[in-house]
Amino acid sequence: MRTALPLLFIKAIVTLFLITSPKALAQETVQKSPEIESVTISGQAVELAISLNRTFDWKKLKFVSIRTFQNDPPWFPPTQHQLTFGHNDPGMFEWFQWDFIELGKFEFIGDYSLRATTFGGREIIGIFNPATNLLSFDGLDYVPSMQTPGISVKVSRDMINWQNIDLSDQAPRQFNLGEPIKVRFSLEESRQGFIMAEIKEG
Repeated sequence: MRTALPLLFIKAIVTLFLITSPKALAQETVQKSPEIESVTISGQAVELAISLNRTFDWKKLKFVSIRTFQNDPPWFPPTQHQLTFGHNDPGMFEWFQWDFIELGKFEFIGDYSLRATTFGGREIIGIFNPATNLLSFDGLDYVPSMQTPGISVKVSRDMINWQNIDLSDQAPRQFNLGEPIKVRFSLEESRQGFIMAEIKEG
């Protein structure tokens, strides 16, 4: 599927396309297709904000806390708590906090709730809110964190011959559900014309 968004880039018209996999296209009738939410251009720097709009199962995702915590040593970047349920061992959860990992057992006790018991014997009830996509766990709110799919960007002056843009790890490795993926790259004046972004899913 291709979605064109006309933009004025310096003296040229830039048209953007978003191409998804056949699998994603087959699901278009039951969910929104990926789309380019916004394009920011500053000089030769371009930033694409891409929304995947895909369905997910909250029980299979990794969660990171919204709140950040001071790292040790303090000049390191701030850290976040992380939660996974059954990723490495069914029935086991892993809870990363600062510089240690707490392990335990868990079970889902409803469509949007779970009971976790640490190996120290502490019991914690987790509640997922499907309206906000937030998991409440031990007094903190966590957002789902997902693996970024493969993203490639190509440019063309005539829509016949295309050149690949070297993203050089400009796409994040993970993204939070509900937030667009932001891809940044440089577009030289000689490459003005058309931009095509491809999302490789499944």
